[in-house]
Amino acid sequence: MAKQPNSESDGLRPLPRPIKLDLPTERPKPQRRLHEQDEPDLVPIDTKYDYTHKSEPEKPRKPKDEPRNDAPTGGGYFKSAQKAYGQRRPRQPKPPKVKPKPKRQEPQKPGLGRGDRLYTPPQYKEPLIPKHVKRVLKFWALGIIAVAFIVLVLMSMFRNNAWAVYLDDRFIGYMPINREIETYTVHEDAVNHLSASYAARVQVHEETMVRETRTRRGELMSPPEMMILLANSFTYQIRGAAIYIDGEQIAVLRNTYEADHVVQELKRPFRNDDTTVDAGFEEDLQIKEALVDSLEELDDARDVIQLLERPVRYVHTHIIRGGDTQGHLALEFNTTIESIGNLNNIGLDAILRPGNTILIEITRPRLTVRTIDEDTIIEDVPMEVETRENPDIHVSVPPRTLTEGSYGQREVRRRIISLNGIPAGSPEIVSSRVLREPVTRVVEVGTSETSIDTR
Repeated sequence: MAKQPNSESDGLRPLPRPIKLDLPTERPKPQRRLHEQDEPDLVPIDTKYDYTHKSEPEKPRKPKDEPRNDAPTGGGYFKSAQKAYGQRRPRQPKPPKVKPKPKRQEPQKPGLGRGDRLYTPPQYKEPLIPKHVKRVLKFWALGIIAVAFIVLVLMSMFRNNAWAVYLDDRFIGYMPINREIETYTVHEDAVNHLSASYAARVQVHEETMVRETRTRRGELMSPPEMMILLANSFTYQIRGAAIYIDGEQIAVLRNTYEADHVVQELKRPFRNDDTTVDAGFEEDLQIKEALVDSLEELDDARDVIQLLERPVRYVHTHIIRGGDTQGHLALEFNTTIESIGNLNNIGLDAILRPGNTILIEITRPRLTVRTIDEDTIIEDVPMEVETRENPDIHVSVPPRTLTEGSYGQREVRRRIISLNGIPAGSPEIVSSRVLREPVTRVVEVGTSETSIDTR
């Protein structure tokens, strides 16, 4: 039988005595125990035996209150020698700084027994996106951003930033692109500006075209500047309103508004706003569109009104009828006998033979205004008289009134046609409404012719 080594004689480390553990009845899942070489903070401190081994026994320490016999007095030899020879005690090097290791966290669950502690390894969670995938995604994202930036720079360098405006084939200028308006109305704006400046519509002979292009910012013109430049570059005609009377052109005005104003001013002296229903002209008056080359060819509205209000004179050829005399013709055509005699070179007593022709100078307004007025009057309705015969009363007795009668009333609406303010013909009754019925008057008369003896 082999001899067990003695720890004191052989210098071996004594074996620890077994530790009794209060283990549960059910065996826990196997976990890794702490090794003896692990950090000393997890080594049980309440064990009975000390595992640290010292090769030499410690010297007994003297108490602090007991004075030391070997302590130098009066500064000692070293200090006096230092002052004499200038020697210095070598400086002790500082120990290197050791970064303290973080302490391990105590396991959340208690140990299985006294002196036995379990190690719970940290739980490792797999990331949602692996690291190599993240690196690839980051690389591609940076590449896409760089490519997009380069594309935007190239687009800004080569995209069109202006509209080139042409009048037919003639270049006018550049203007900035306006994406808010699908079809830019530079032509219409220029035409409207030209019409507003002349207070008349214009007809432009050219066509405006717009093309996209690229140019420098200094060459761009604002839309108002382009509109004015384009309006000054047009060749155009003014679209006026011409007044025709019986097919004859009288005047050309700026627009239809001035023409309508002239027509209303000609009708105004013969109109009555309270009774006039309609007003027109006996002549054929028309307003048509006319093109003129300049404003000098247009007429003023006030001059046109004075021209149309002025009466005209013309010679009328009249065929003599039976019974016509110079006096009758002068009254009929509103002229004088002297004017008829001077025009036909005849005397005042000349006999006019039927079938011959005679010249008559007539003076009348250029336009004859025909107005239709409607008015309402109240007139009396005549009463009826009823005669009753009484044979008991002699004829010589005056009639006796049995019932007093009365006139009625009715409302009559009439239509009156006038030419230049003079009624032409009798009024026409449009409607009639009885307001009060008439009362019949009853009269009694005698019919007896028997003679009466008065003796």
